[in-house]
Amino acid sequence: MLEGGIPIDAETARELAGNATGFTRILTHPETGVTLSFGKDRYEVPTALKRYLRYRDQTCRFIGCTRKAKFCDIDHTVPWAGTGMTTHENLAHLCRSHHRVKDAGWAVTQAQDGSGTLTWTSPLGREYSTAAVHPIGGKAGPLQNPSGGGGASRGAKAQTEWLDDPPPF
Repeated sequence: MLEGGIPIDAETARELAGNATGFTRILTHPETGVTLSFGKDRYEVPTALKRYLRYRDQTCRFIGCTRKAKFCDIDHTVPWAGTGMTTHENLAHLCRSHHRVKDAGWAVTQAQDGSGTLTWTSPLGREYSTAAVHPIGGKAGPLQNPSGGGGASRGAKAQTEWLDDPPPF
């Protein structure tokens, strides 16, 4: 397919590829066609991937935050300047305040199974997980307490009642 969705035959594709000076690797979801990765070549998140992430996350992915994703930054969990990739497995919405808590002693990791689950580690070493609303794989849910308690209800109060060291809101 040419840009714009124009189908071409295999011979024309080989001819065009043979004259190309380079290629951009684009990973797409096999069922939906949503762009999942531009790899390490691009920092900027492509539009289709932004749309998927907004659908997946719905809100800021910090513990108990309910700021809508459309008002948040898209954050590389592992910094792009290091080894981080521009993929759905390394991106999540964080409001500006919670984007900055990573510099204030909080650490975050993202599950590599495509579920979008984030695990936050507080400065005191406690871990808390937040699940994506609409993951590609895995089970959706607003929050899981690692100590076994529930998190089925929504809302910042319900999601933070059990925190031993309150997050910086």
